[in-house]
Order: sequence, then C-alpha cells, then structure tokens
Amino acid sequence: MARVTASIDLPHPPDRVWRVATRVADMPRWLPEVVEAELLDPELAAGSRIRLRLGPATGNAEITGTVAELDPPRLVEISGHGGPLGVKVSTVLKPIGPGATRVSLELELSTPPFLGFIAKEAERRINAELPASLERFRVLLEAEPA
Repeated sequence: MARVTASIDLPHPPDRVWRVATRVADMPRWLPEVVEAELLDPELAAGSRIRLRLGPATGNAEITGTVAELDPPRLVEISGHGGPLGVKVSTVLKPIGPGATRVSLELELSTPPFLGFIAKEAERRINAELPASLERFRVLLEAEPA
C-alpha cells in the first residue's frame, strides 16, 4: 500500500472550501493523477457512485468508486477499485481560526503484493505533484464567488 498526505491552510471559511472540494467535475483540475471525474448519481451523498480515470502514474486506471463517507463541511472520502488497483481519497477540512480552513488530503493506493512496485512508483509521482496540486486547489477556490 502507498499513502500520500499533504495539507494547505487557506484564508476561507469551511463552507466555501467545501463547495470546491466536493465539486466532482472539478477534481481533475486539482487532484493529482485524476484525468476525468464523473458523478454517476444525481447528487453527492454517502453511497453515491463516482467514476475516476487516472493518469500514467497509476497505469491510466479507471476506478469506479463510492462516496464512503460524507460529513459536510468536514470530510469527504471516496474509495473504489479498477482492476488490481484500489484507491481511497480523503479530504478533511478543519477550521483553524476565524474564516480560515486547513485542507488535508490523503491518497491511498493498494495493489496485490506482486504489483507493489506500481503503488510505490505512483506514491513517488503523486507525492512530487501534491504541492502544485494544492496550489491549483487554492486558485480554484479563489476564483469561486464568495
């Protein structure tokens, strides 16, 4: 299993950050290795299905997953599988002061033991991309109407 975590502090209230963090169609604009994202159900809720197409670091896998946990405006967790690759993405929002929020992102990749090298290489690439990913999230958030 490979696990990558990062966080960013933003001068915006959790509700505003939540709107951007949970907009599935925008996930490819900021999440590392997510090339396409589609909500397969009418609205985002616990149990909603999501399809993710990932990039080259994860073998261009297509993941069909579900919203495993949804606790607005604090936590959204998506998990799923595509072939031998398992993915779990957790986004946690925590108020850190008046009108400020810490966004913590955790990505877990799992593969069968004989394919562990794929998870380790994906971990290396995603870890290198996370700072730029969170900066893209900041830009999306700042373009969001208040």
